[in-house]
Amino acid sequence: MALKRLCLKIYRTKIKTMLGGSCVKAIGFAGSGRKDGNSTTLLREFLRGASDAGAETKLVFLCDLSYRGCVGCLTCMNTGECCQEDDVTPLYPKLREADIWAFASPIYFDSVSGLMKSFFDRLYPFTHQVGKLSGRKSGVFIVTYEDKPRDDYADVACRLTNYLGWMGNFTTEVLAAGSLGPAGAAAGKPDLLESAYQLGRRMVEVLR
Repeated sequence: MALKRLCLKIYRTKIKTMLGGSCVKAIGFAGSGRKDGNSTTLLREFLRGASDAGAETKLVFLCDLSYRGCVGCLTCMNTGECCQEDDVTPLYPKLREADIWAFASPIYFDSVSGLMKSFFDRLYPFTHQVGKLSGRKSGVFIVTYEDKPRDDYADVACRLTNYLGWMGNFTTEVLAAGSLGPAGAAAGKPDLLESAYQLGRRMVEVLR
């Protein structure tokens, strides 16, 4: 089955190239310190769906990076670039190239993780006219939490995806998964995994 998916992806990519088009690119950012946690599990499924639909995908673990949040210097208002040079710096061109931005985070203290919030703040350069993104893009925010109803924290993700509209022409989606129980529980919920997978496929197909 895995070989069949790989062959199908290669075939679709070749067809796209022959037609003079470029492959859809999707980049995902995992905001949990656990690489096998619930939010990361769903992000992996999202990216797998995107990959099976023909996209080139990349997964970035924020916990592996060394960076600070926005320092409020406002240099980016004039340059369109962040003045800080750290592990986020090489991600800016990758973000510009990507057609789909996917963010995944557990909910801590009624908000996204500190890793995710600090990283999201570093996207501020894209909100200024000089740094605005071109072309159509899609954004998705996946949030997971242990003991609340399914949609209890969907508004947290909605607020952040709304900010993507400041950066360019984004179509956005939210996947909120609550009442999951302990870390890793999402892996045992096939319906939820399928939802993330199909969302990844759908977002690629919309951009074709």
